[in-house]
Amino acid sequence: MSSENIIKRVFEPTALVGKVSARKYGTTGSFFPIGNTLKLTLTHAESEETQPNMSRLGGGVYASLRRITSAGIEMELADMSVTNIARASQATVHGVETGSVTAEQHAVQLGGKLRTAHMDITNVRVYKGAAPGTATVTDEEHLAVDKGDLITLANSDVTNVVVKTGATLGAATELAAAGNYTVVNGNQIQVAANAPGVTDGQSFWVSYQHPTGVLVPAAGNYEVDTASVYVYPEASNLIEGDTVFLAYDYGSYAVLEAMTAEPVELELLFEGLNETGTKKPSVVDIWRVSQGVASSIALLAEKGFSTLPIKGTLVEDPTKTGEGISKFYRVRKA
Repeated sequence: MSSENIIKRVFEPTALVGKVSARKYGTTGSFFPIGNTLKLTLTHAESEETQPNMSRLGGGVYASLRRITSAGIEMELADMSVTNIARASQATVHGVETGSVTAEQHAVQLGGKLRTAHMDITNVRVYKGAAPGTATVTDEEHLAVDKGDLITLANSDVTNVVVKTGATLGAATELAAAGNYTVVNGNQIQVAANAPGVTDGQSFWVSYQHPTGVLVPAAGNYEVDTASVYVYPEASNLIEGDTVFLAYDYGSYAVLEAMTAEPVELELLFEGLNETGTKKPSVVDIWRVSQGVASSIALLAEKGFSTLPIKGTLVEDPTKTGEGISKFYRVRKA
């Protein structure tokens, strides 16, 4: 179909689906998808001045002067990604990589939560009293070990494990972990059933490090949440005001510090497809949008999905020049 026929086409019922992508205004790099966009609407506002007709009975309007006062967009985003939330809350973003904490100090309040410095915490240990240190155990003896055995060490949360095996300590040689054994449950050595370096009936001498201090058992005392440790009101080994030290591992995560960044200006690309009528594509280039903050960010809802409602103002793009060239947006239809 020629462009002339497209321009003259009358039949055009429309129900668009499509993808929205963005890049920072003023850059020339790639556009990046912003995810599933439930609504993308262009808005216009105008002012009107009218001149009354004083030349006839009944009055009426003699002339009208209309001017567009502003244009904007409204979006509803389904994907609560780091980038989308950061733009919607004017947040700065930084990442925290996987790590471990060995002695995070807290004061116990029975029935209360100890908020940890990190989130996504695992392998949590609670120590009471003095801060835990590190002790070293050398050549802890375990006799008559067979393939497939589970050896329990004298201490918990062991690290830097080295195993030697042989008939006597003097004749023992270091046993490679790969294919022979693994450390499980923080205080046990699981010998592989087909360990090539293990001879049944010989002994293990195990050297390792472990934390010192009074370890509080979880059972009857506390439970672990995503970013906190909840101390039971009736904890059996803790009392009000106890000083405790937390040790734990944590995964990587992103941090968004809301309302610390300047508003973002974006260039948007909408690649739409008409599901009805012509079944043809429709592409909209929005040259410069000053995105506002989200009117709300739903953290909890009784039912349904959370979305990000976004508004923005179309700002004149001075780089768009020429007769009949819009400085605000362009629509192309096939």
